[in-house]
Amino acid sequence: MSLIAAKIVVTPTLMWAVSAAARRWGSLVGGLLSGLPLTSAPISIYLAAEQGERFAADAAIGSVEGLGAVTVSYLAYAVSAPRTGILASVVLALAAFVLAGALLHGVIQPGLWLATAIDLPAMALAVILCRPAAGTAAPVRRARPPRWDMPARLAAATALVLLVSGLAPHLGSGLSGVLAPIPIISWPLIVFARAQDGVGAALDVVRGSAQGAFGVLAFYVCVHLLLGRIDPVAAYAASIAVSAACVLPWLVARRRPLAA
Repeated sequence: MSLIAAKIVVTPTLMWAVSAAARRWGSLVGGLLSGLPLTSAPISIYLAAEQGERFAADAAIGSVEGLGAVTVSYLAYAVSAPRTGILASVVLALAAFVLAGALLHGVIQPGLWLATAIDLPAMALAVILCRPAAGTAAPVRRARPPRWDMPARLAAATALVLLVSGLAPHLGSGLSGVLAPIPIISWPLIVFARAQDGVGAALDVVRGSAQGAFGVLAFYVCVHLLLGRIDPVAAYAASIAVSAACVLPWLVARRRPLAA
């Protein structure tokens, strides 16, 4: 299978799986799964295959910086969504991503470890801001989403991954890395959750995505440290395993009742 065919097949398959999980177990689980490196890992693998292992390893630094920008967009959405409409909150979140990305990658250029130190508290804050208030009722979910729902989700996610990976040769490793952690699955999930089930469901997706971002961060750190030093298959396998281990505690915690 060619890389372009893999992009067209893998992305909608993952989008379908995450959307189905969200319908079965709720928006929080959907957000948590969408926050995993389900598209970040394929994009990094595509970069390594198309541009070389060193390119992908260097891009991982930009991805850690870009993950900080993604987290800022989550923060902007968490603050604006209860006060604004669907379009306005998404536009504000996108503006926050662009400004934070320009600041982190273009001005500060913190590098791997300082960017990691910036990302961690920002992700924790996003999780806290999106926690439901005590006594808040769970959002009512539709039994039958509209027929266009799933095709629209698949098309949006596939278009985004093709755009990000297609721009990589023209942007270089740094900017390609910044674009790689764009939540290709999360944002369509957030928008559709808001449109169908309300602000609470959308914030559940954001909270799950922010929790999953801890795993994405671990993935990129491992990719930068391992790729080019060991076999690429082993490097990606180890990176994905560490990422999953970082997300597992959130899944366990979800099964416990929140303290009053």
